[in-house]
Amino acid sequence: MENVIREVKSDFGQHVTSKRPSVIDVANRAKVSPATVSRVLNGKDTAHFSAETADRVLAAASALNYRPSELGRSLRTSSTRTVALLVPTATGWLCADLASSLEPVLYRNGLSMLLCNTAESAEHQDSYLEEMISRGISSIVMLGAVPSPQLPRLSQDAAPLVFVNRRPPRKVRGDFVGIDYAAAASEVADHFLDSGYDNCAIIHGLRSDSASVERLAGFSQRLKKRGAPLAESARIESPLTPEAGYERGLELLGRKRRPRAVFCCNDSIAYGVYRAAVELGLKVPSDVALFGFDDNRMNRWLAPWLSTVHIPVEDFGPAIAEILTEPSTGPREPRTILLPHTLVLRDSA
Repeated sequence: MENVIREVKSDFGQHVTSKRPSVIDVANRAKVSPATVSRVLNGKDTAHFSAETADRVLAAASALNYRPSELGRSLRTSSTRTVALLVPTATGWLCADLASSLEPVLYRNGLSMLLCNTAESAEHQDSYLEEMISRGISSIVMLGAVPSPQLPRLSQDAAPLVFVNRRPPRKVRGDFVGIDYAAAASEVADHFLDSGYDNCAIIHGLRSDSASVERLAGFSQRLKKRGAPLAESARIESPLTPEAGYERGLELLGRKRRPRAVFCCNDSIAYGVYRAAVELGLKVPSDVALFGFDDNRMNRWLAPWLSTVHIPVEDFGPAIAEILTEPSTGPREPRTILLPHTLVLRDSA
């Protein structure tokens, strides 16, 4: 994106005079949505705006000296058949598997896909959303969306938004595809208690992540309901990485009264906790039981011993495509599609 490129160039000593005005700047000045700006400037969907609105947009664009990018202009002839997939990291297994699940289904329906890495950054996310809307992208799929300043406004009158894994942030409209994370976590709690593990702990994701919050709630509420409440000190917040799991695992399993079972809210955390257990001289599961979440495709090679919750990532693509390709009959309420999950019991629990 051009603003980002100019910032990178400036790090090498080139002078940057000013930030190029964006479609959002025009929208704010004209008091309309970014999608309306795109429609007016592209001369498309004229039934969606009045002549007075068009005049305001053109005046705002002129005052700001706004010019759509040539790259965006060159893509517009085909952009109505393009879906943008925004992911928090392009290297994660879940992101890669979702893209692999979605792209072939879109292709069969005559759609192409753009992949954008937001790096869990609200600023990057808004920049990509702005660029996608300025190009007239037909739909936007957001895996692991984060709250950002422009997202609520863009969701009201922009390309259709489909949220995956994390639910739409507050005041944001959009469809959702995921699983019942609270129900899955409660089943893990049942398995721990049924196995005689009444001293449990959980290493969960950030509390700004709705999927992590749901897993924490489902796990802790089921333990409480069955008479084994989860201590506050046994609720450990963590990034969803093996390195963070290792660090939290060393602290948690190094306590004088260590937990008998640990629920890790993704498999990557479980890898790190397992390494910490081995380094502390503990055996899994005889000393400490471990349960993961995701059942990513690398488990068969890296952790064939790991008990985990299986998420059918291969079914996410068809479910998303079902939403994106359904006939448009005017405004509708956002849809929620919950896919089935399965507890996979292996050696670690």
